[in-house]
Amino acid sequence: MKSKILPIGSVITVKGQDVMICAYLNPKLEINNDYFNYACCLYPNGMSNETIVVKKEDIERIRFIGFQDARFEKMKELLEKENE
Repeated sequence: MKSKILPIGSVITVKGQDVMICAYLNPKLEINNDYFNYACCLYPNGMSNETIVVKKEDIERIRFIGFQDARFEKMKELLEKENE
């Protein structure tokens, strides 16, 4: 997948499973000696005790792109600067 940042609420397929993006992860936050872009929940289950962390390069398919407005565009700019 390109370096495009997806909005919260987007539904993606990772390892054959549909998940929904619930949060952006700090690009400097190391989890199990690796870095991830998104925190996700199972779709359509929603939030539970299980959080799935995802790298943008592991996204196999974008099934739905979440809501985008001026606030998202501002957040996207900040995230892109952090990821440089």
